[in-house]
Amino acid sequence: MKVISIANQKGGCGKTTTAINLSACLAFKGRKVLLIDMDPQAHSTIGLNINTNESGNSVYAALCEFEGKKVALGDVTVQISEGFDFIPANMHLSTFEQKLSMMPGREKRLKEAIEELHQNYDYTLIDCPPSLGLLTFNSLMASNEVLIPIDMGFFSLHGTGQLLEIIELVRNKTGHEIAVKALATMYDRRTRIAKEILEDIRDHFKGSTLKTVINLNVKLKEAASYGKSILDYDRKSQGYKDYLELAGEVLDGNRLFGYLQPAEQKAPSLIPNHVKKELVLRAPHAKSVKIAGSFNNWTPTNDYLMDQTEDGQWSKVLSLAPGEYQYKFVIDDEIWVEDEGNYRVKIDPYYGKNSVLVVS
Repeated sequence: MKVISIANQKGGCGKTTTAINLSACLAFKGRKVLLIDMDPQAHSTIGLNINTNESGNSVYAALCEFEGKKVALGDVTVQISEGFDFIPANMHLSTFEQKLSMMPGREKRLKEAIEELHQNYDYTLIDCPPSLGLLTFNSLMASNEVLIPIDMGFFSLHGTGQLLEIIELVRNKTGHEIAVKALATMYDRRTRIAKEILEDIRDHFKGSTLKTVINLNVKLKEAASYGKSILDYDRKSQGYKDYLELAGEVLDGNRLFGYLQPAEQKAPSLIPNHVKKELVLRAPHAKSVKIAGSFNNWTPTNDYLMDQTEDGQWSKVLSLAPGEYQYKFVIDDEIWVEDEGNYRVKIDPYYGKNSVLVVS
């Protein structure tokens, strides 16, 4: 079984559109397909017109205990059409990271759940959330392949750098190999900028760019608004032709997914030049200090544990791409405080002040 994560932390790039329509077209071509919605915003669930207000009928129930029970993925599967099954999500999935933050094996929950499926599938597709937290890490650990939809916007390539870093982190820390492919979406052949960005994608990803291009097509948006795949909405549209072509390209696995030589499977280098920044906090009575911020999805893991010096100070050198980041210190895994030595702050309407780090 091929397991393909469809991921990009940048919103509005056609990720959910690709997840739904590629699944439907693979099933149309005679394959048994399962689509899993791993996004707490539940866009695939909404896009297929499925209502799951109860946690017990969603992927959350299969990954976490709900009301004292844990169910199998197969127990929350919904049939969309012949050969196309779906596992929905809802807002309860947003608590996944908090609930499992200290539990061993938390990054393999989805992988283990998929392995326990009694139903046989040719393809399992995962619609990942637009973030790089534990949900996306679970999706990557469960996958053989990652498909990155990239729209024709000016900042389209910038959001892929951190995702490629995470994929490389998974490889280095776990030895889990993941093939990477880029898919150009929302292509408007009438504009010069779209042609230039498409060339940039092909240049950056080199041999890892899919030949199929998803053209800008209003019928794809219309189909989602009616809770249908493009296959069920309009088979005369350009969107249908594009996703059917993409399904054919994915099926040609000997050349594209999962069968390349190991050296060819490595993620292309899109990681921008990083800058080292040292953060320092004086907290002589603290037992531990970690850093949480927008650069690590506000998750104070041990990778962001600060080092204590003899004079009661704690320090940590971060390697970050140019940009603006918000952060806080987490003392003894309980107390979240801003950096009093940093005059740059932004007000969070729910959690008070966040310190701001500018990397240039």
